[in-house]
Amino acid sequence: MTDTIFHIYNRGVEKRKVYMDDNDYQRFIFSLGLFNSQNPTNPNIHRDSSVMEVGLPSRTEDQVVEIMAFCLMSNHYHLMIRPRIESGLTVFMRKLGTGYTNYFNLRYKRVGSLFQGIYKQRPITTDEHFNWLPHYIHSNPFDGSPTSITEYPWSSYGEYAGMSKYPDIVDTSFLSSWFESSENFKKETAQWLASEKQGINVNDLALGD
Repeated sequence: MTDTIFHIYNRGVEKRKVYMDDNDYQRFIFSLGLFNSQNPTNPNIHRDSSVMEVGLPSRTEDQVVEIMAFCLMSNHYHLMIRPRIESGLTVFMRKLGTGYTNYFNLRYKRVGSLFQGIYKQRPITTDEHFNWLPHYIHSNPFDGSPTSITEYPWSSYGEYAGMSKYPDIVDTSFLSSWFESSENFKKETAQWLASEKQGINVNDLALGD
């Protein structure tokens, strides 16, 4: 199923927070790059508190999935992913879930599951779902303020809006060609959000400025 795009999501067990501070958010984002490889991962990597300081590995052809979009909220995450190899999604999500949980449990001196069971996966089977998903993922931080999406640091919104921060993690090639330009992406996100949150004036949202 290497041609299928998936919406992947999960939340903390008992709806608990899975990111307690900026370091946790950064660690999970780092993990998106670190574990996206066919090469074995050092089983003790979760013990290295300075692992992020060495920088992310560059995107290579041995990646097991194509990460198109992501958003991390305090107690859950959303990913838009397409496998690059057979079983790539399973391999990646197993490494990601185990690696981050081990890091989190070690840091906060806890044991047991961190996430609410196995991750949820929904294949994208229609154009409507495909058009909807990137905007839904990137609009998760919306709290009513004009900049709650554009200035949110823990999503891939900037990769498509001309403010790239995670080029070695997010593969924008497919979606960028779909949206054609960063301005068009910002405009479509604002329009989608306005239609979902009826009563919002799209001109009041700072998504296209």
